[in-house]
Amino acid sequence: MRCVTLSELPPPPQGKTGWPWTQESPPTTDIAFNDSDYPKISIITPNYNYGQFLEETIRSVLLQGYPNLEYIVIDGGSTDNSVEIIKKYESWLTYWVSEKDLGQVSAINKGIELSTGKWFNWLNSDDILLANSLKTLIEISKLVEDPKWITGGRLEMSESGSFSDICIPWRYNLNILAFDMVEFPQDATFIRLDFLKENNIKLSEKYPNVFDPILYLDLINYAKPILTTAVFSAMRWHKDQKTINQVSDRLSEILDGISPYIQKLPLFDRLILRLETTRFYVVVRLLLAVFIWYGIKPSMREYICVKFNLKTGKFESSPARFSIFI
Repeated sequence: MRCVTLSELPPPPQGKTGWPWTQESPPTTDIAFNDSDYPKISIITPNYNYGQFLEETIRSVLLQGYPNLEYIVIDGGSTDNSVEIIKKYESWLTYWVSEKDLGQVSAINKGIELSTGKWFNWLNSDDILLANSLKTLIEISKLVEDPKWITGGRLEMSESGSFSDICIPWRYNLNILAFDMVEFPQDATFIRLDFLKENNIKLSEKYPNVFDPILYLDLINYAKPILTTAVFSAMRWHKDQKTINQVSDRLSEILDGISPYIQKLPLFDRLILRLETTRFYVVVRLLLAVFIWYGIKPSMREYICVKFNLKTGKFESSPARFSIFI
């Protein structure tokens, strides 16, 4: 698939400006590229009745300026204007379908089966990729030997599309490096497709509200993610969002689906996690910081970080245990 340019796409709705409406990522000009330069990236968008946001999501993927993109849209039989929007952009999609399914996880799994890329992620139909995200992903992947998955940061976005906070959890959550906790922003976490399939790891349809952290808990058993300060995406918060409206279901699934992973932790780790909820919280955090800095546990030394160096204007890799405090 060649790079899609802004001039080729349908004009944006009236009043829509900025990324990805009137702006685009600079398209790659290499006509005779090879897979080592630009490995294929598969993006899957599951959708059901999110027509009010879907067009922005689609454009944010198509306008990445990336020449080896596979974009798959799986619609669950929407009854709003979603199919109309998909058809508007179908010339630039690798594949799309609109049919009843068993929900978001089923749609993503269907997309994974169809995907042929080296890297993949799913982008929900109310979220967006930021400009140049896919080229940044590949740039980062080339700085580390045989990376299996990469997780970075995202912006928080309002329903109207205005940006607020930057979310890079590994920079403030010491439990990630200390205990392999998986507070990773899904839309900013990219996975090697062969890594997923070789280890027979699938998204769990049993836990539709916490399937992504369960996926990451499975992945981390085989390889640590590469951590980066790169901000790849923006997650939209709005009144119809599943994360907001299904809180009780999510809590129930956390207890049922994620707690078993925590119970497998060594007794000392579980004790520290319990102490974090007490008045000794500050002392525990200080203790964890010391543990991480000196790499007391071997797993702490396995995490690699790729940071952007403002002085050199380039990404550089280093041990994550040193980068987390800087």
